[in-house]
Amino acid sequence: MNVAQEWLDALRRTETTGQRLFGSKELGEIEIERKSSKAITIKGKFWAGSLTHDNDVLMWGSITNPYFSDFKKSKTHIHLTNGTFKMMEPLESGFNVENGATISTNTGDIICGNVNGIRDRVPDPDRRVGMSIEREHFSELLAPNGKIIAGDVRETVYLDGDEILVLNLIDNVKLKGRKIQIFGSKVSYDVFIELKKDGILRFFDRGSGFDISDDAILKLENGKEFFLDELKNKKLIGFGGQDMTYDFLNNLDSYSQTSNWTSKFSGLKFFKR
Repeated sequence: MNVAQEWLDALRRTETTGQRLFGSKELGEIEIERKSSKAITIKGKFWAGSLTHDNDVLMWGSITNPYFSDFKKSKTHIHLTNGTFKMMEPLESGFNVENGATISTNTGDIICGNVNGIRDRVPDPDRRVGMSIEREHFSELLAPNGKIIAGDVRETVYLDGDEILVLNLIDNVKLKGRKIQIFGSKVSYDVFIELKKDGILRFFDRGSGFDISDDAILKLENGKEFFLDELKNKKLIGFGGQDMTYDFLNNLDSYSQTSNWTSKFSGLKFFKR
């Protein structure tokens, strides 16, 4: 990718377009093209290395990472200083982000398919016989000022965006956002959700919420935490769910107390849960 980066930088300096193949037939090739709009297209699987661009990136292919390598320069990282990263029809085409790859944007959105990281075991660094340690290789999508749209997110993944829209969250997933929308029916026990101040959260599962784990954790930016069973017990999850604002969640205990007293003594309709 060093050669590809130098080529793109040269095209940017001269304000010209170009199209070129990188890689090898043995290890895999990708085609990169710089358009007159300054956007680039990538066709083929992105295997390793870093690439930085100052405009939109449109991709037809998956992104992986050589997690087994100890060389930092070989790690996969696509970074956009401006613009949006978009995989084209990723779910229909099976385009994924996997094995510890990173995509980041300073101002734009990230649109991709399913996302998964990986964990592996290596010999104990202290050379204790028969011992090993587990390493976590997080795939990361970082769009602090933009929107992240992804499919299933599973097995060691970190998402940080202003707005996040995903399907299911499964196995060691951490996400942080201001507006978080979860459209699938599965959230596993080891999922950690952090909602930023002035944010909003919703689970769109139209079933009972059975596969949304009671033990998954929701944390507010001020440090307040909930197990999701607290929200399920209040009928905030399941059957389509409802919007939960940051302020509502922060004051959930006081809302509940007010509702109980109202229902017992006034006969008025209590706070909708």
